[in-house]
Amino acid sequence: MPASDWLDMCPQTICWQPMLSRNQYGKPVYGPAQTFRGRRVFKNTRVSAYERGTKGQGAEVISESQIWVLALPNIKYEDKVYVQGDTAFPPVLNIQRYPDEQGDLFTKVYLGSSNG
Repeated sequence: MPASDWLDMCPQTICWQPMLSRNQYGKPVYGPAQTFRGRRVFKNTRVSAYERGTKGQGAEVISESQIWVLALPNIKYEDKVYVQGDTAFPPVLNIQRYPDEQGDLFTKVYLGSSNG
């Protein structure tokens, strides 16, 4: 089953802006937005947060939404991932790239709260 078979379930435009560097004040500098088909689902889920040196086994936190990206971008924890038109950019808590029986088709990004 090709990824195109999932287009009906992915009606939103997902934007990904990779963090390129930090300026002299430590503020992130992001690259241009790349867009993909996908969807956002609001569902509280407990996930392991990224912490340096823990190999993905950080403390458990609550994700308020998940974004399914119908592609395999190399998303990192300090990047921005959002639905086109959003004005708030919640932090990335976890990234999963699990292949199913059809192979690698999507990336799942868990996002925290956008208000804190």
